[in-house]
Amino acid sequence: MNQNIFYCLSLTFGSRLLTTDSCHYFRIFAPVLITFDMKKLYYLLAITFVCLGASAQDDATISINDVTYWVGQGPNRAVLAVNWAQPNTCYAWGVRFDGDSALVADLMRTVEIYDDRFSFSGSGGVVDAIDFHDGDINLTLIGQWWMYNINGHSAQWGYNSQYVHNGDVIKFGDESCGIADEDYNYTWTTPVAPVALPVSTQQFDGEVGSAGCEAIYFDDPAILGWATTCVINRGYQNIASPGDTAYYGNASDAIGPSSTSTTNGVVSLGDAGTAVLTFDVPIMNGQGYDFAVFENALNHTFLELAFVEVSSDGVHYYRFPSVSNTQIDQQIGNGGALDPRGVHNLAGKYIVGYGTPFDLEELAGYSNLDIDNITHIRIVDVVGSLDPQYGTADKNGRIINDPYPTPYWTGGFDLSGVCVMNGWSPSAVDDYATNPISVYPNPCTNTLYVGATTPGTDIALYNAFGQMVWGGIADNDPMQLDMRAYPAGVYMVKVGTVCHKIIKQ
Repeated sequence: MNQNIFYCLSLTFGSRLLTTDSCHYFRIFAPVLITFDMKKLYYLLAITFVCLGASAQDDATISINDVTYWVGQGPNRAVLAVNWAQPNTCYAWGVRFDGDSALVADLMRTVEIYDDRFSFSGSGGVVDAIDFHDGDINLTLIGQWWMYNINGHSAQWGYNSQYVHNGDVIKFGDESCGIADEDYNYTWTTPVAPVALPVSTQQFDGEVGSAGCEAIYFDDPAILGWATTCVINRGYQNIASPGDTAYYGNASDAIGPSSTSTTNGVVSLGDAGTAVLTFDVPIMNGQGYDFAVFENALNHTFLELAFVEVSSDGVHYYRFPSVSNTQIDQQIGNGGALDPRGVHNLAGKYIVGYGTPFDLEELAGYSNLDIDNITHIRIVDVVGSLDPQYGTADKNGRIINDPYPTPYWTGGFDLSGVCVMNGWSPSAVDDYATNPISVYPNPCTNTLYVGATTPGTDIALYNAFGQMVWGGIADNDPMQLDMRAYPAGVYMVKVGTVCHKIIKQ
């Protein structure tokens, strides 16, 4: 083939006006172009360049293997690079994601959630600003900046409508940032450097009973219900020596209320095992914490940890950004101790009977996640090995050190329940302090009395799963509810628009 023809065919077409990525244009046109004679070929290429512009491979990219800071979770990987209007300043993050493709907006949001130094804003498909602040480094890209290219080619307009795939490199910047732009041919002259991992020394709340502890007691009045189904995928007792899986407990042990028992109502996940829990009524983002995860820790320092992920469709899961500032110089062995003050957004932080709370607001902004309609929660055992072949990292890229190995049938995270704190409510809940309704005795055994009711008031009894098990209308004061047929546990009595939590013994 003539060298000039080969050069023309190797160009990729693209423009800010494209509605599909430029590589697709080349794949459509190339088989047609090679059937034209020279004159027709040059004529068609000339028209194409005028209408669409051309894009050539950039010259200052970064290899996916050179990235040092990875955020998110999933089998696929992409690189986000931002070039700021300062000399020789272009940083790159690696982002992991599920599925065959991901929106650029979602990948940017993942970086923002995981890396506290990074932030961005945008509307109408246009990025208005991208910021990076780390000590004395303060970088800001301001203006109507969108993706200048993906893999060196012009990108579709709109960061919230452009999808990328495994291995793609996304770049933001403008001509003032060391980018040559001529008819939308982008040549990056500023080298792209991998951003350094964040350094975190922050301390969080400590063990149960200490000042500021945020643990949720299993019998807390704020709890509205519990998970109703659970599917377990067991992990090995020791992931480094594959063989037997953990097998203590059953999926049914993870549903319904938790307790202070370290042996009953517990299911062991094993190394990297998972549990997916669902709820009769979706969890919603409200004030404060929205749900809590319970483990059966024997004491305040022997803590087996787990990642927590949520989904509103059962397909796309998003992980809470976790922090582990535990030392990584020496492996914590089986029965070893770690300080809960160095742990954040990891389930299993507290002693048995106390759950680790999570706030859905932290995950706001993803296109495939409705934080007011969480239907699934996935618990993923943390393999606490310091060996990077098996271990897992927190949001800062720091490997998580927790007791390892635990090569027994009870190995890994021991799940004892997930409670709902926002979203499940029979109706509006009035302040107890101004509520004249009295519900007694509490706990009850045979008969529950509901006093100070107005004739005709609706009364309903709900179990811990949010299911109404009895309903009626007040005709006496006090009303008497026969509780003998109901199993022991936590119930909610709704009187009009007022809710009372009671315990049946």
